[in-house]
Amino acid sequence: MRTLLRLVLLIALAALVGAAPAAATGAEGPQVELASPVEGAGFYQGQQVQAGYGCFPGTLGWPVITCQGDLPLGEYLDTSVVGTHTFTVHAVDYAGAEASITHTYTVFDVIPPSATITTPAAGAEYPLGVQLYASYACDDGPGGSAIVGCIGTYPNGYPLPTNRLGTFTFTVDAFDGALNHGTATVSYSIVDRTPPTITIAAPADGAQYLVGQAITPLYSCHDDVDGSRVTCKATPVDTTPGTHTFRVDSVDSSGNAASASTSYSVRYEFDGFYTPLVAEPAAVTLRAGDNVPAKFSLHGDRGLDVLARAAWRPCFVTTNDWSAAAGSLSYNGGPDRYTFMWATDKTWAGSCKELLLTLRDGTTHRAYVNFR
Repeated sequence: MRTLLRLVLLIALAALVGAAPAAATGAEGPQVELASPVEGAGFYQGQQVQAGYGCFPGTLGWPVITCQGDLPLGEYLDTSVVGTHTFTVHAVDYAGAEASITHTYTVFDVIPPSATITTPAAGAEYPLGVQLYASYACDDGPGGSAIVGCIGTYPNGYPLPTNRLGTFTFTVDAFDGALNHGTATVSYSIVDRTPPTITIAAPADGAQYLVGQAITPLYSCHDDVDGSRVTCKATPVDTTPGTHTFRVDSVDSSGNAASASTSYSVRYEFDGFYTPLVAEPAAVTLRAGDNVPAKFSLHGDRGLDVLARAAWRPCFVTTNDWSAAAGSLSYNGGPDRYTFMWATDKTWAGSCKELLLTLRDGTTHRAYVNFR
């Protein structure tokens, strides 16, 4: 009967693990049957394998009081670490006799290693000419057979070529000690993000021109990729009196836009004041209530709209307070003279007034008058 029960248990264990049991020696002591893992078994990393074993009385019939394996019966073996491992079952019977059996098994690495690419990043866009260095790593995971090869399109830390526009791929191949192969590939782009450079030689910033003087614009546009083939459009040159802005715009083939501008002024060629006035800081003395002719030349007839403002204020004030000056403007082509006939007030006798004539070009011309 005992032999039959023992045979039934061994058959059940063999069916559980799919392998034939092995028996311990020493017939009188406890008997140990280790069905799983079988001696010399091989498993792949991560495979689920249950421990299968049993302990039985020897020929003397003493019952077994201890039957202990490295893992409880039915528990899964640890197959996470590649290499050679052992599994032992130890038995003790009621009489104190002991027996044990140890099987050796091997866990094989069949899991491909992984590769991680940090630089270039997947889908990234990098500016043309930027400094870019390859950065990647390979990993075989815990318990694996370790990385023996981690090979990228360029070596780790090597500068990547960024002198050409386009979309490129970067691949890393990983190999472990079991010659499992893993790979990773990313695509990245080298793009033009640098706008064109614009040089304006004329009109130069801060330049002053006289009314009627020719202003010939001189400028250029250049791009690192397109060279001088980029668009280069300028605003018209304004030759009217005043302060103006000259602007140049450029766009390269990648859509990068740039603009540059200069500020210049167009001035009347002012000459004056002529008698009876003199230019500051000198002063003249005239009679209050008389019309005072403020004479000047602009070297030609520039029209009667040359005067933007006629004003007066007390002499030597530092504020911007002023009053409109009454009078009229005329031009005499013979002597090439403009005359603003300033109407003064008799009540100004004994005071000093400053006449301010602001022309349409933005310049202001001043004269001091002491009234008697």
